[in-house]
Amino acid sequence: MSDEKNTELKTELKEKKTLFSPIFFEVGTGMGTIEKGIHWVTSIIMILLSVVLICGVLVSFVGIPKHFAAIVAGKPDALLGLLEFAAGAIIGIELVYVIIAQNLESVIEILMIALTRELLIRYWELWEIVMGIIGIAILFAVKKFLLEKNDKIPNLD
Repeated sequence: MSDEKNTELKTELKEKKTLFSPIFFEVGTGMGTIEKGIHWVTSIIMILLSVVLICGVLVSFVGIPKHFAAIVAGKPDALLGLLEFAAGAIIGIELVYVIIAQNLESVIEILMIALTRELLIRYWELWEIVMGIIGIAILFAVKKFLLEKNDKIPNLD
């Protein structure tokens, strides 16, 4: 094979690795047997916790009809309860994504979602709301200006 073919194959492998790059089961070259074993065990634990979180989110969907019934009945806080439920489910799903993706952008996204959820659900003083908005703005700025290209989630379009 020519050098060009080798370079193309390496580039393709690198691109495929960035499309789905969980650190599960990837073991560094300088690791000993004990370190590799610990890495495998922790990877399996992360996968099991991800499955448990997904199951928990799916089981929590059983409560959705109760929220809709409360909205139809005209209860005053019913919509807020539905929003709280939806935000909690989204945070659970994003947490699974953070565990799997293991990159800085996904961590920043879950922080933005969690902070937004808290701002919407709880009753805050005005200065606390302003601080929350400033926090979200800082997270957006970090995501836009400070993340390196290799820390961003690749576009799967």
